[in-house]
Amino acid sequence: MALNISDTQRVTVWTIEDRQKFAIVQMSSSRKDKKTDEWKNTSWSFVRFVGKAYEKINEIGLKREDRIVLKGATISQEPYMDNGEKKYPKMPQITVFNWEPYTPEGNSFSKSNADIPPVIEEDASNEEFPF
Repeated sequence: MALNISDTQRVTVWTIEDRQKFAIVQMSSSRKDKKTDEWKNTSWSFVRFVGKAYEKINEIGLKREDRIVLKGATISQEPYMDNGEKKYPKMPQITVFNWEPYTPEGNSFSKSNADIPPVIEEDASNEEFPF
């Protein structure tokens, strides 16, 4: 059974291994525990980036410590047969189909606008200073 991962899930990328038709990515995520008010961190190894997600790695560029938002991902722990015995994988399989760069809204220091100088409007009253 495969479960969808929220389209708002943010993760940090740690390693990317290109396998020519897909990529294996190591990433981590965090969430705040509402009961204890503590942050819980989780590492995800062997995450497959396929289809559009794989294409975007080269189109947009993806590197260590990049923050991204998953926009189409599933988590699965499907059983498999081994010598006639039904077994379950030790780790869940995560597959990412699409993603976008994470840009914090309302943060004037985000990467998306850090290199854009502010617009300064000329003020006519500043033409004559008394000193």
